[in-house]
Amino acid sequence: MTRVLRQVAFDPLGPQVHTTTVPSGRKVRYIDEGDPEWTPLVWFGGGGTSVRAFRLLEFARTLREELRVRVISVERNGLGETPFDPTAGYPEYAADVWALLDQMGIGEASLMAISGGGPYAAHVAAAASARVRSLHVACAFSELLGESPVPPLMEIAADPVAWWRYPPSSPVHLVPGFIESTVEEGTVARFALGRDVPPEGLAQAIALLETEPLPDLSGVEAPAFLYWGSDDPLVTTAHLTRWRGALPNVIHVRLYEGEGHDVQYRHWDQILADIATLGESVVVSHAGATLLVDEAEAARLLATGATLGLAAWVSLWTPA
Repeated sequence: MTRVLRQVAFDPLGPQVHTTTVPSGRKVRYIDEGDPEWTPLVWFGGGGTSVRAFRLLEFARTLREELRVRVISVERNGLGETPFDPTAGYPEYAADVWALLDQMGIGEASLMAISGGGPYAAHVAAAASARVRSLHVACAFSELLGESPVPPLMEIAADPVAWWRYPPSSPVHLVPGFIESTVEEGTVARFALGRDVPPEGLAQAIALLETEPLPDLSGVEAPAFLYWGSDDPLVTTAHLTRWRGALPNVIHVRLYEGEGHDVQYRHWDQILADIATLGESVVVSHAGATLLVDEAEAARLLATGATLGLAAWVSLWTPA
């Protein structure tokens, strides 16, 4: 008897990294996940991350594909396997991102940043504000505020995995394999170019955070969405206030009471919905199903016991 098996092609081991040369002469490493006809999103990972850090959000790949969101991300200077160029700061990175989108034939794109990726997204937005479809900022650093010191370089370089240590109460522990993947990401982002290569990319990233203010974002008229945990100890709500004051068209501030520096994971489902529908829909879990509903229906369901986000957050959750 012959049994015909379904698999005829390889399954992905996370996002595939591509390399190309842009007009600056620099080689950029990037990912491009999704169909060319889908809504393009340029994603900016947290501080000191490689381009493949996006795989940490692919626990919702099914939802992302259902909402038809295509993700593009460009690795930052000196991180992962991207060689360090001492002449390449925020403006050069922004120019390279738009040059890559030009090569891809993408005119307009949404931008989404988490944590230390915030300033990079801001410079990309400021460099071509008319091409920004929407801007999504989740617990993202803005600039050096009095209460928000940046961790010392050598502390991070010596133990890059510490960057990823979430407390036991964090919902990220519900995602199968998440913690193991963060260990891999922290190690790759720091040591991919070799154990003895000095952390020049990380040093530059920290120096930029410490010295560079947000660029002028007054020309970014695209709708902006802000996502924060009220109890975030790392990127406090002072940064939320800074972003809100810098952006002229903030249409949603989603402040999650009692939550910390993991909003970008716990509410990634809502971020995807905002990217796809520009704020017209809310993701809720009700009676074991994940629903995409309008704001009024979301309020009604939440009042009757529904919860925000994917049904998996509820089905996997065991109260302490």
